[in-house]
Amino acid sequence: MIVVYDPQAEPGIPVSPYDLRADVHRPGVSIGLVSNGFPDATNLMKAVGRALEARLESPRISLWERFDATVLASDETIREVVANCDVAVTGMGHCGSCTSSAVRDAVRLARLGVPAVALVSEKFATSAGFVARSVGLPDIPRGRLPHPISGTGAVRIQEIANFVIDQVLSSWEVGHA
Repeated sequence: MIVVYDPQAEPGIPVSPYDLRADVHRPGVSIGLVSNGFPDATNLMKAVGRALEARLESPRISLWERFDATVLASDETIREVVANCDVAVTGMGHCGSCTSSAVRDAVRLARLGVPAVALVSEKFATSAGFVARSVGLPDIPRGRLPHPISGTGAVRIQEIANFVIDQVLSSWEVGHA
């Protein structure tokens, strides 16, 4: 017998609405950056941190790194982000498995009450939507990045971070619909 799974099928788990918001424009907001270890993901997260520092008043930015983009952040990492951060950015989705881990990390944080946004390349935006739906949180915010990111150099990575920062901020803002 051959079983065919349709990635567009209805999820097998209950779907939850995403309605988390935070006042990120207050001084000292705490932001967690979770790098999944894809090549240049940490460089992108650091560039996003610099872009946030330029836009927000005295943000407290913390970076968590892992070195295998094919797996989820550890439970310990997720607990640390939840305990220490008002909002979070996960990433980067630049291929299949790293897109899945970026989205699923954001979902795990959101389910624990931390507004989160996953950064995903435009080439994998559809895949990110499938993953989000499959884990029951189809509306988890996703910042859409131009492709490619990895290997484009520090200047281009900062340009990409500056490009996506409005999407990141609007996904967290109080009153954002």
